[in-house]
Amino acid sequence: MGRNIDRQRLAAVLQTIKENDGRLRMNDIARRLNLHPQAVARLLPAVGEKTGELLYEDERGFLGIFKK
Repeated sequence: MGRNIDRQRLAAVLQTIKENDGRLRMNDIARRLNLHPQAVARLLPAVGEKTGELLYEDERGFLGIFKK
């Protein structure tokens, strides 16, 4: 039993990551989308499950899309 995923927020987070690949941290994404950082933190694990996109976080905390 988990939380229901807000698919609109999930799409907005994924789109923001794609547009700024490797240049934003989780808190930056939350600020841009006017969301609480915890809301973004809860959505990030669902990105891979719901969209099939794989995310990576570099050593400085910047998020990006994993390219195969």
